[in-house]
Amino acid sequence: MSDSYEKNSLRRGSVTKCVLILLVCAGIFLPVASLAITEQLPVVPSDGFTIVSRGSLEQVLSQTGEIESADNDILISKCEWSTRILSIIPEGSWVEAGEIVAELDSSDIRKRFQERAVLLVKAQSKLADAEEDLQIQKLTNQSILAAAQLQKRLTRLQLDGYLEAEYPQKLHSLEASVALAEEDLARAEKKLEFVADMVQLGYRSVSDRENERINVLKKEQAYELAEDKLKVLRDFTFTRTRTQLKAIADEAERELERVDLASRSSILRREISVRSRTRSRDIYQAYQDRLEENIAACIIRASKSGEVIYAKVSSSSSARIDEGSSMRYLQQIAKIPDRDHLQVNVRIHESNIRLIQIGQPVLINVDAKGLDQYEGRVKQISRVPMAGKYPNYHLREYRVIIDVEADPELARTIAPGMTATTNIIAAQRSAAVYVPLHSVVEVGDEHLTFIKKGDEVEPRVVTVGISTDASIEILSGLNDGEEIVLKPRVTCAQHIVALQKSSQSKHDQNSWISMIH
Repeated sequence: MSDSYEKNSLRRGSVTKCVLILLVCAGIFLPVASLAITEQLPVVPSDGFTIVSRGSLEQVLSQTGEIESADNDILISKCEWSTRILSIIPEGSWVEAGEIVAELDSSDIRKRFQERAVLLVKAQSKLADAEEDLQIQKLTNQSILAAAQLQKRLTRLQLDGYLEAEYPQKLHSLEASVALAEEDLARAEKKLEFVADMVQLGYRSVSDRENERINVLKKEQAYELAEDKLKVLRDFTFTRTRTQLKAIADEAERELERVDLASRSSILRREISVRSRTRSRDIYQAYQDRLEENIAACIIRASKSGEVIYAKVSSSSSARIDEGSSMRYLQQIAKIPDRDHLQVNVRIHESNIRLIQIGQPVLINVDAKGLDQYEGRVKQISRVPMAGKYPNYHLREYRVIIDVEADPELARTIAPGMTATTNIIAAQRSAAVYVPLHSVVEVGDEHLTFIKKGDEVEPRVVTVGISTDASIEILSGLNDGEEIVLKPRVTCAQHIVALQKSSQSKHDQNSWISMIH
């Protein structure tokens, strides 16, 4: 069931598509057939024709602009604070390089300079105190560190002296004492034996033997005492003394490390204080230097010789700089133009900028010089458009700079600020076929003229080139000497309407074909 339904759907779609194609094809051929019928054109008056000409043709763009110097010495306010002009030399005055052109009011800046000078002195004093404290701490640390190093060395020497000299000396002395005590005991014992033998033989008395026995006891006690001293030295005194001296030496070494760390920490704190106060001093000093520079910037001097021309307050206003005018940072005050190198600043509408190229010749007419004409060339074209001037801000125009190519002596007769009309030669043809501009009509994507054939006229497709306000170049479709209708939109209006409808119908049919495919 579903398969048969899909097949029927496909058949219906194919039939529908074929029908549409047939209808479209019929629509295509019907207008063509209708156009094939020769339409009877109205009779054109005898004075309604013109002859196709051949000759030189120039495409010229005319625009009014202002003459300006190509190299201006711009005098600007480098004072960062808003101020006013106290004095300025008259406009048009000649100045030499280094002369004062204008002077700005610096009273507020001078007052601030004096107030901030007190803060700078305080900051310098605090920095000097911090540097002195740092130097004292360095000397103190050197003394403390030297004492700790000496104590460490002494405790190490004391430990080494005990281990290498004092202990061996005491050990040797006690060992010698033990040996002597042992020798004395042996002699006393031998003597006791001798006296005892003598007592038995009757040569000595019992009291003598008792004395010798007591002497032996004394020698035994002396021997045991010597051995005890030696044992105490070896087993107790040496270990205790060595441990104590080593602990003292280790503590001296740790004390040295503590002193060193404490010294570093104290130095670091004072160095941070010095850096902080140095930074504070530098900030105050930089601000003072900045104020001093701004005070000096209130005197505006010329960097080269020339005439002084006041700057405009704004581009949208004709007001100019004068004494008492408020000035802001980097605002132009005046300029000293180079009269030997002039240029014209014009604005070209975005629709014509494609015709402008760098290096194109320009004919310049200065309004103040009457019929005098100067030559020039396109020097610079801005990359991005600018907003139009008041009140047509919606317009988009490109800034074009035209270099005036005139003899220096002749260039000095014109001055920056004058109005000039520039005629930019966008294109030139030496032997062009051209017709009046209004004799060509545009139908769809084609340009048409109506050519005279006996007593009738017929449309002819032409290819056009450059155009002027009055003429347009014909690249193909016409030959010089042919007669064409001068104003076809008036005399051939109905035929033009029919051709426009035919062109629109073809366009719609092509659109339908594209949609079907």
